[in-house]
Amino acid sequence: MVKRIINAEDISTAEALRIIEDKVVNSGIGANDEVVNNTLDYLRRFLKVDLEKAKDLISELMKRFGLAKLTAIQIINIMPQTADELRILLGSEKREFSDQDIESILDLLRGSKQS
Repeated sequence: MVKRIINAEDISTAEALRIIEDKVVNSGIGANDEVVNNTLDYLRRFLKVDLEKAKDLISELMKRFGLAKLTAIQIINIMPQTADELRILLGSEKREFSDQDIESILDLLRGSKQS
């Protein structure tokens, strides 16, 4: 069966996990599907922060540092630990970031890591 994409939105790993878990738990669709189970395993394994924290951090990065939503999502999904890692993710932004901005972002991320 051919499926159409009705809507597309950039979401974090945490949000993708919640959506798929809700679909599987609430409807039972895909509960025994290998692709669904592999996807859930991947999302759980690489989840860096819970959904509420991810939403808060994305909003904070967009508001405080003027980041595009997709850049903020990628930062939260990856949670870079060094300035060099973060600079790579910021490469798609239209402006340069000072060393102070980089350190402020890294401090924000360090304070939010899931234990």
